[in-house]
Amino acid sequence: MKYVKNKFGEGILYSQEDFNGKVYVLCCACMSVYSDFLSWANKYPEKISKSPEDADEIIVLGCQVTDLSVLNDLRQVEDLYSKYNKSIYIGGCLAQRFDIELPLYLKRLDVVREINYPIKNKDYVFYAKPFWVNNFEENDNNLSQGNIFRNMYPLHIGAGCTFECKYCTIKHMRGDNYELDAKDQVQEFLDNENVVLISDSPTEKQIRDWCSIAIKYKKQISIRNLEPRVAMNVYNNLLLAAKSGVLKILHCPIQSCSSFIINKMSRNVMATENFINNVKELRTLGVIVATNIIIDYEIDGITYSNHDEEVMNELFDYYSWNPYWDGVWNRNKAEERFKKYIDQKE
Repeated sequence: MKYVKNKFGEGILYSQEDFNGKVYVLCCACMSVYSDFLSWANKYPEKISKSPEDADEIIVLGCQVTDLSVLNDLRQVEDLYSKYNKSIYIGGCLAQRFDIELPLYLKRLDVVREINYPIKNKDYVFYAKPFWVNNFEENDNNLSQGNIFRNMYPLHIGAGCTFECKYCTIKHMRGDNYELDAKDQVQEFLDNENVVLISDSPTEKQIRDWCSIAIKYKKQISIRNLEPRVAMNVYNNLLLAAKSGVLKILHCPIQSCSSFIINKMSRNVMATENFINNVKELRTLGVIVATNIIIDYEIDGITYSNHDEEVMNELFDYYSWNPYWDGVWNRNKAEERFKKYIDQKE
């Protein structure tokens, strides 16, 4: 364990060295957190239990991108603790939010990963159903809500982000920034099918390298979380990969189609507009193009819906949304917002 200070406060973070026996792991977070822990679990399978009943301790990998995510994490924790009354950790990004009060029995877990370790078995971490998709059904259709990338091989190429988007806290959550050299991961790429590159924010060099590798070996690759400003700086590489038939899915989070809102988010307006203007070309070449938006974005006390379903469906093959959250945790408000955004959509 170690004592940590960050912009959200200070406290103790536990590590894998603190585990007592076998752990059962439930992931309620993104694929970056999921693939992180899977790399460690695959190196130490003897420390993994595939059922909470047989585990000595339980881990919930949590997300804090919105208060809805935090609420879902806590509900999962509370349910597991009430059923099994075992030592329990909260990992993922929520662990780093010292400003969010957690149950006294819940221990905060630092990032757990084994860099450059291949994932042979994904069953070592149970991937929770996406709570925001009502009546979710797991399948191999990447365009089915909640399933995009879910069943692909997560090739972890790095972590962290250097950008300064106003609403985002990811740079404080994911540990030190790092990026792996693509040439060291070629064999892992070749050994696995349906590969998606996993990083909080892939860099220009990484995308150039991986497009070249995919073209060289005539093998498809997918890209997740590519920022518009990076996408446009490497657009020629993406275009060449698309024309070569090796770019399967490109996920580029635009967050909004409004230049006014994009600017208020402290994001690159020109790059986002340029990417939107080039989506059609990529789709014409057979690339599945996906994105994220933030709905009900608040600026100076005014809420902008930021959600034109017809426009989004016309532009993209797939999109998902998050409701804007001011970052201040209030469980009562989260419960009400959960009813509004999730329960009432059933």
